[in-house]
Amino acid sequence: MNTTRRILLLVILIGMNQFIVNAQDKRDFGIQAGTTYYYGEFNEARPLYSPSFAMGVIFRYNINHNYSIRASAIYATVSGTSSSASIIPDPSINFSKNIIGAEAMGEFNFYSINPTNTRKANLSPYVNAGVGIAQMGTSLIIHIPFGVGLKFTPGLRHTFAMEWRFHKTFTDKIDDYSSPDDGRKPFLHNNDWFSFIGLIYTYRIPNNSYICPAYR
Repeated sequence: MNTTRRILLLVILIGMNQFIVNAQDKRDFGIQAGTTYYYGEFNEARPLYSPSFAMGVIFRYNINHNYSIRASAIYATVSGTSSSASIIPDPSINFSKNIIGAEAMGEFNFYSINPTNTRKANLSPYVNAGVGIAQMGTSLIIHIPFGVGLKFTPGLRHTFAMEWRFHKTFTDKIDDYSSPDDGRKPFLHNNDWFSFIGLIYTYRIPNNSYICPAYR
């Protein structure tokens, strides 16, 4: 029985080691930087309205060359004024709120992306979607992030991406104003949104195991 247990334990340890080894070569870590802006009563449709600087970090686990899951955190600001809208409360409203957010998303590359391939550069559009949570002002909100982007990897474990991401919230209080029911139908939705557009850089974490290269 002891021999059987030892063999089973050895198999489990080998399996766990192999999983860790493989996982190490599928992990990306990087940064994102760009601008954020808001959609709501004061801005129903205009992209890059009152843009503010945003930055954050990102971790991605690549299931294969097309599918991955990722987690990210971001620090940003959204702002606006009622004087830029057809709805002008009396007195007018100006707002600016910091965002500290985190999200988990699934990602799909339309073409294969492999930053460890030094012989061929890869370029692919991609889409993603998930769920997030953010501290905005004094409120904690749930949001649904989804976006589109374009990735480029020159090899050598580097990946660059340009991404446009939308965040559907379930609150109408980002701009501190809730419009009355005047029969108008907003272009997007009565709830407010915020968006991110910018650049993402990630680096594929190397496989630091000492397994013979012939078995990799």
